[in-house]
Amino acid sequence: MSTEGTLWVAYPDGDGRLLEGVLPDGSTGPTARPECRPDEEIGAFVLLDDGFVVSWVSASRPVRGERSRPTSLPQPRVARYTQEDECLWSTPIALGAVSYPGVVEMGDRTGWELRPRRPRVPEETGVDHWEPLLVSADRIAAGFTDTRGGIGRTFFLDLDSGETVSATSPAPAGRKAIAGPGQFLIGSQGYGAFTTGRFGRDGAEIARWASHGAMLVDKNGSPSGPELENCLPSGPRFRRLAPDNTLADGPALTGFSTSYPAMDCEGTTVFWRDGKLLAVDKDLVGYELFAMDDDRAVIGRALLLDEGGVAISLDNEILVFRTPLGPLAEGPWPCGEANLHGNPLVS
Repeated sequence: MSTEGTLWVAYPDGDGRLLEGVLPDGSTGPTARPECRPDEEIGAFVLLDDGFVVSWVSASRPVRGERSRPTSLPQPRVARYTQEDECLWSTPIALGAVSYPGVVEMGDRTGWELRPRRPRVPEETGVDHWEPLLVSADRIAAGFTDTRGGIGRTFFLDLDSGETVSATSPAPAGRKAIAGPGQFLIGSQGYGAFTTGRFGRDGAEIARWASHGAMLVDKNGSPSGPELENCLPSGPRFRRLAPDNTLADGPALTGFSTSYPAMDCEGTTVFWRDGKLLAVDKDLVGYELFAMDDDRAVIGRALLLDEGGVAISLDNEILVFRTPLGPLAEGPWPCGEANLHGNPLVS
């Protein structure tokens, strides 16, 4: 969504793909039709001040209108467009052969023994499920994964030229966030992975923590948030990722399904987890603001509204609370304006 309140959506339109703006009153606003192949679809897009960045992937079967799988699929790519649909650059993405130590296989070629799976080139590549496309200053972080195994890589591109600066090693996909101008947090979870790395403008990893979660990054560049651990036994906590690669412990957390948190100007984080509206202040002291018997697992983002209002979507219901929290913090997490406008851009 733009700061003027225009909501942008992407959908198939004939043989093309349309980006359409919906105005605050619900009427149709500006549109864009970036050039693409009939067998491509928009995996993710970012609204810029002067256009768009788009991740393109192979179109799904309903979009292709085919009953059988095609013999070849288009190569994923990232492209930048002006507001007039002019393509400034288009960069192909080669995920390559991917594997991870925790991924195993069993079959004829392993003698029906469980062994680590050898690296293989994915049959189909898609965008990451979480934060697939982030833009910060002059850098892009574009995440792509093997659609069957969930092993992927994040590619760091130059916003002006489209040149690939660097890419992460293959790993299970996880949550991501903008950590500062040209810097990103890249998380990894699954198959034994439970880490978060910080990557600088040159695409090199400059820090790594033994934790993974929905991280916020405050105006000083310090990440913190609730861990999202999905293994048993589990002991997740609210964590702060310290500069020396260590973890500062906040309160222990029960349950698993968690809203993406929000942070106020005093450094207090608020989120929904295990039927509770929780807050953790800048000193890592936890508070329970509300609780009810509710185990719904489809949870949206926590939105911090005016005068301490907090909105949470639970499945098909929206809950709004009045809290003592202050205004929204100024910070890059996980996107521009704390993603309140859904626009992953820090310029």
